[in-house]
Amino acid sequence: MKLFIDKTTRCALLLASTLGCGAAQAVDYRDYPALLELVETMVSEDAYPRAELAAVLETAAIDRSVIEAISRPYESKPWHEYRALFITEARIRDGVAYWNLHTATLNRATRAYGVPAAIIVALLGVETHYGTRLGGRRVLDSLVTLAAEYPRRSAFFSKELRVFLNTARADAFAPQSVKGSFAGAIGIAQFMPSSYRAYAVDFNANGRRDLVREVEDAIGSVGNYLARHGWRREEGIFAAVEGGGGGEGGALPAAAAELLSKSAKPHWSAAQLAAAGVAFDATGGGEKMALLRLQEADAPRYVVGFHNFYAITRYNPSVNYAMAVTELSRRIERARAAE
Repeated sequence: MKLFIDKTTRCALLLASTLGCGAAQAVDYRDYPALLELVETMVSEDAYPRAELAAVLETAAIDRSVIEAISRPYESKPWHEYRALFITEARIRDGVAYWNLHTATLNRATRAYGVPAAIIVALLGVETHYGTRLGGRRVLDSLVTLAAEYPRRSAFFSKELRVFLNTARADAFAPQSVKGSFAGAIGIAQFMPSSYRAYAVDFNANGRRDLVREVEDAIGSVGNYLARHGWRREEGIFAAVEGGGGGEGGALPAAAAELLSKSAKPHWSAAQLAAAGVAFDATGGGEKMALLRLQEADAPRYVVGFHNFYAITRYNPSVNYAMAVTELSRRIERARAAE
């Protein structure tokens, strides 16, 4: 991962990382068990000098707003409220414009990875409104805060902080220079540091992977990420359950209710779902599927998620997220076709 800044700024920020930053609340890693364990691991396994690592961590700030934000994720909203955040006329219109502007790159990504252009555009639309909202928090602060003071997922964010700090040292950029989301996601595609390292691609072949400034790299990297997480060419994404729930009056049959899942990971065959009374079009669905519930304003509705629906949740595990990406992709595609 290379996040490029000019040489003068890089030198100034590297100096700041060594001397400390007076504007930030100093973090003594010894006060936080998770950070203490991380430092010991990085010193022993990554050959990261202890004094240098401590100096970098001292420039981080514990940001309480990060804890507040991650404790109230958009994805926890009912579907009808979540949908209203992302399926908007402005996002559809801007998605069409983005697609038209980057048609050649999107077509190349589809050929390379098998992921439809509409899905790539919609995912970038949900993540950063097509690269216009990259996040204003320092990634260092977010990751330190979550590693130190968010016990439920401290192990995950400690891992991401380790990758981020090692990458910064290897690529000679100051970790204080990178901004992103409250969860530490970076760039147009909002990759976490480990995903940036593993799945970012140099799609414009200029010798670097830059998802902050280079749209071609962001588009290619989304295609690569979904392909590496199981996207299947030519298969469908989901099917609506007929009649709302498939049973009398739109209710879900009792046998089908036992097959409901909060995760989009496919578990059931089309035959098993049909035997439980779920009526849907299984065309393009593959061998296994998931029966999922979406909360509308007046009543629940049900869909059957195919393998590609699950692939989208590998980007973000929320069923709401995958449905928003899918619906936005369809709305953008229809609007573009109508031009």
